[in-house]
Amino acid sequence: MDLRVLLEHELFHIGEYSLTVSMVLGVLLIWLAVWVLLRLARRVIYRGLKSVVSDRGRRHSLYLIVQYLAWLLAVMGIFRVVGLDISVLLAGSAAFLVGIGLGLQQIFRDIASGVFLLFEGTIEVGDILQVDGIIGQVVEINLRTSKLRTRDGMLMIVPNNKFIIERVINFSHHEKEPSRFSITTTVTLDADENDVRNLLLDCAREHADVLTDQPAYKPQVMMTDLTKSDMVFELHFWTYRKFEAEQVRSDLRYILRGKYRQQGIQENPE
Repeated sequence: MDLRVLLEHELFHIGEYSLTVSMVLGVLLIWLAVWVLLRLARRVIYRGLKSVVSDRGRRHSLYLIVQYLAWLLAVMGIFRVVGLDISVLLAGSAAFLVGIGLGLQQIFRDIASGVFLLFEGTIEVGDILQVDGIIGQVVEINLRTSKLRTRDGMLMIVPNNKFIIERVINFSHHEKEPSRFSITTTVTLDADENDVRNLLLDCAREHADVLTDQPAYKPQVMMTDLTKSDMVFELHFWTYRKFEAEQVRSDLRYILRGKYRQQGIQENPE
């Protein structure tokens, strides 16, 4: 049998459409080409770009983008090989696609946000973030969602769109710089305000993780409220332990309680 005749051999026929051996071979070749190219792309992105893009999460997201684009082009090529007009299919299913598009709007937003995160590099694996009042460390960045490990050890899955449209604090953006935190204490009016101030500063000086010797990061005490029954003070302090800031706060409160007990200072019972 002639090769041309073999390639043009019809496998089945429906109306005016017929599927030939050459079409099937074309589909297989496209699939094989995409498979080989993706394996090469994976090796280049994960190994070759390691020195350029150090964050594995960003390399993974880049690979996902390449993968999605490759398969999208492959599907378009397959339609062409098998003789199907994709424009006709899209026109015939326009209403259906609009409905699907409306239902998947949020997913598309998350994916688009993932692309922005990938190229901007504003958030990377290992960064310490505050999202919705919860502090966590980024352990994985994907195209649609990212994963944060909270201080409780829980895994928090966050849609990437949240990083774009909402207020997110990145404590690691200036990882060589400390961050400021505070604790609040309320005492009765019979306490001496200067004694309270000095005790709070002593607490800061006694904690190894609180910066006290740098002028720009010295602890500060402020009286934030004064009522008929009490005084409210805040101790503002700087530390490099951003992820463990709650532990530092707790330590300072323990130290302060001991000093209050020694000095006979009464906290407001309310």
